[in-house]
Amino acid sequence: MSSSIAFRNSAGRRLGPALALGLLLLVLSIVAGLCQSRANALHDRWPPEADTFYLPPSRILKLASLGHSELAADLIHSRANVYFGTQLHARLPTKWLARYLLAAIDLDPQFRRLYLAGAAMLVYNGQRIVPDMVLAANTVLERGRQAFPFDWEIPFQLGFNLLYELPMDATPDDPRIPGWRQQGVEVLRQTALYEGVPFFISNLVASMLTKQGSQELAVRHLEQAYAVSTSEEARTQIREKLLQLRGSQVVQDLAERQREFQSLVENRYPEFPEAFSLVIGPRITSNSLLTAPFRATPFRAEAPP
Repeated sequence: MSSSIAFRNSAGRRLGPALALGLLLLVLSIVAGLCQSRANALHDRWPPEADTFYLPPSRILKLASLGHSELAADLIHSRANVYFGTQLHARLPTKWLARYLLAAIDLDPQFRRLYLAGAAMLVYNGQRIVPDMVLAANTVLERGRQAFPFDWEIPFQLGFNLLYELPMDATPDDPRIPGWRQQGVEVLRQTALYEGVPFFISNLVASMLTKQGSQELAVRHLEQAYAVSTSEEARTQIREKLLQLRGSQVVQDLAERQREFQSLVENRYPEFPEAFSLVIGPRITSNSLLTAPFRATPFRAEAPP
């Protein structure tokens, strides 16, 4: 009798942990199933391209690089270029591009080309330019100002975006426009004080509040963006904008010369053909005779015949 009781006790002691383990496995399987269902539900709401274009957070990438963060930044930059070219060729938005650029910058903040070329890629990508695209480029340029505080090219591009690009691409009643312009003027004013800045920057800063100054600023910026762009399609878009700006400048110059010519004719001899005013010169009036300097003709004695 005692032996059977001892057998049941020992069997109970053996079944107890096994039962507990079985219950634990059952609970874990239920939790795993629920997590799987939740993950599938979240995955169904992801955009279709997320499986291909998704990039882990920068801290995970830095750990995965095993100390070779610059190499990882180069690889991500290469992936960004391929993605940009593919989307540009297909005329599709480049909504994942900013994530690639910022991830590469996190891995290698001294990668200078990322800031200038990356900002240009975010704006000139074959799509209609909207403020969100320019603001994304400004985020990249602000990171560049922190990494290269004495580089004039980065704040020059940032100031252009604030003063010219954002107000031009936003709706006329956008309340952010005055603030953007004020920030742009200040950034460009500071840029003009940098050592080694080209001479034309100071002239642009002096005239950038005029319409002519803004157009000249746009031309200079687009020339710089064209130089750092890595895509032929992006260069084509920039080149078209340059041609438009330069064409409008030529038209304005011609109109200004025409106004000057009409003013000249009106002040001379408007009642005669225009060529008459050019040949004869300024109109001779009594007032002009009185104010003109008197030139005495020297006396010359003629020799007797």
